[in-house]
Amino acid sequence: MRVLSIIFVLFLSFLLIQCSDPIVNPVNCGELSCSKGPGGGHGGGGGEEPPEMATNNLSFPALLADGFALIDIPEATLTVPYAGPYDGLTAEEIAALDLSGPWYAQKVTGNVWQGDYADYTGTPVTFIDWGDAMESVDPKLRRPYRVEFGVYVELTTPMNAYTMALLAFPSSPDETQGTNGTTYLCNYATIASPLGNVVIQKYDPEATLTWNATTNQWDGAEAPETGFGFAQELNVGGKYIFGASTGGWKPMVAGEYRITFYFESGSTVDLSSAQVGDYNEGTPIIPKIGERNTAVVDPVNNLTYMDVTAVQGGGGGGGH
Repeated sequence: MRVLSIIFVLFLSFLLIQCSDPIVNPVNCGELSCSKGPGGGHGGGGGEEPPEMATNNLSFPALLADGFALIDIPEATLTVPYAGPYDGLTAEEIAALDLSGPWYAQKVTGNVWQGDYADYTGTPVTFIDWGDAMESVDPKLRRPYRVEFGVYVELTTPMNAYTMALLAFPSSPDETQGTNGTTYLCNYATIASPLGNVVIQKYDPEATLTWNATTNQWDGAEAPETGFGFAQELNVGGKYIFGASTGGWKPMVAGEYRITFYFESGSTVDLSSAQVGDYNEGTPIIPKIGERNTAVVDPVNNLTYMDVTAVQGGGGGGGH
């Protein structure tokens, strides 16, 4: 019995001391979580009543276009440290958080911060980051398909961003992220605009499709899909992206569809030299070739589109 007790103590000690390198400020916009999707957030823990929920805070630099405005927050206020739960994280990840904390979760009253932002001045977009799910998975009939985009501009003068980390429930609607209050200089910003929009149309692969800038749809394709919303959103990572709401798009009929992201008439956002890319740990991959579906940029019509095939069966095609 004594031998077994010694073995157990040694095993427990090993679990407590093993950890990855401490989380440090990202370099060149590196992120500690690659999740892009919107999320809720869980504040507090330890059996206490959860704090009143607030909104997500801006962590990643933003360029405000087409009349998009923010209320300036001159100073961060971090008063409610995160104490769990840490569901979905490994022992090593939790140990790394302990070494670099305390951390302060999004959507908690008393935790307020704001990365740098500035007015967009017409600098051409560097790349458009399509949601990973669209690049790697075809939509399934009657299942939500996450449609989302990040529009990135490389900065000539870096802007301040807040260090973020994944705290719980990765890649789920309840994903929780937060900051430890440290900042770093970022070489990229995402565009926030009320004029970003999406249209999804079923089409015959043999048909000739022509973009109609008056109706904002492809002539030669079927009427646009409905049943979902689409808007600018500040995601759980503190970054402005564009995304579908109400669970995402749910195709009801099998076949070929074209997903098109564009800026409405009057927008100053310039896609003339944009490429399709992927913001990967702070170093963009440009151009980005999708695992299954690859988007293209149409600079003449100031848009980007991807063709996907809606199919039966299997797992869902939600984003993350």
